[in-house]
Amino acid sequence: MRRTAITVTAAGAALGLAATPALACPKPIKVKGPTYAYDKAFAKAKTRIVVTGKKKRTTVRLAVSGLPASAVGKTLGAHVHKNACGPKPADAGPHYQNPKARPGTPLHAKEIWLELKVRKGGYAVAKTHARWAIAKGDAGSVVVHAKPTDHNTGDAGARLLCTTVPFGR
Repeated sequence: MRRTAITVTAAGAALGLAATPALACPKPIKVKGPTYAYDKAFAKAKTRIVVTGKKKRTTVRLAVSGLPASAVGKTLGAHVHKNACGPKPADAGPHYQNPKARPGTPLHAKEIWLELKVRKGGYAVAKTHARWAIAKGDAGSVVVHAKPTDHNTGDAGARLLCTTVPFGR
């Protein structure tokens, strides 16, 4: 599998901003990517992520363009992950989970999942809300996976694309 590194145009500038409490200011975090495409069929894909929030809420919007024709009509799971992207798919680490979630909370209620239905022309969009804020340093990327999310396990198959996002600034 060939890995293709793609420059993140907005993330570099966003990473250097001064820290404030976890998404306390209404100014959105905007990132274009992906940082890495792990499957050569997805090397032309481009992501756009906008994160907004307040002290007790986070909204993540994801738009992906340039997806291959083989993906049209499929649903791809996407999740917020703990670490920034790296050259290896596993570098993004596990899914971010709300650290304040009560024991026994179902995965879908303590992780941030997006489901992308790929349209003609290789375009997909998704938006989701979480009822908590992400603290600075707790999450670092959004990963697009090869399959829809399994609601029992949270698995969504191979990691295809990864975009580094400076959550919780």
